[in-house]
Amino acid sequence: MLKEISKKLTMKKTFFVTQLESFFNSIVQEYQEIINQKEIENSLLQEKIKKLEIDINNLVEIRNKQAKTIEIEAKRVTSLQEEVKTLRQSSNSSYNKSLAQENRELKKQLDSEEESEELQELKAKIKQLQSFISKGATAYSENLANQNSEKLIQEINDSLKK
Repeated sequence: MLKEISKKLTMKKTFFVTQLESFFNSIVQEYQEIINQKEIENSLLQEKIKKLEIDINNLVEIRNKQAKTIEIEAKRVTSLQEEVKTLRQSSNSSYNKSLAQENRELKKQLDSEEESEELQELKAKIKQLQSFISKGATAYSENLANQNSEKLIQEINDSLKK
């Protein structure tokens, strides 16, 4: 009887161990699938992190460049403002007077009745160009009138033939 009990216990033990191993294997398989899935997600997230780090580094570099250019431009604006300020404060009145005098002389030359040779040549060229334009316009209008009269004659001929 002891052998039978021992045999049954061995069989039950074997069955129980088999069931436990099967259960353990299924749990291990499920957890392995979950681990694999999480590893894939982790690798994708690491790639995204690398891309974002590159983007952040590029943005920081761009910001630094922009800050440098803004600083350079601010210095340039400041220097130009100082230059304008010094020019306004120390305006050379003799230079301004000479410019005003030169301006007056040029106005007098324009207003004077004496025309320079250059001005006379320009006026002659303008008159010549005006005559060419008027001759061209006249020829064009005559040509247009001839074409219109030819069309009218053609229409009359066509209507008479009908």
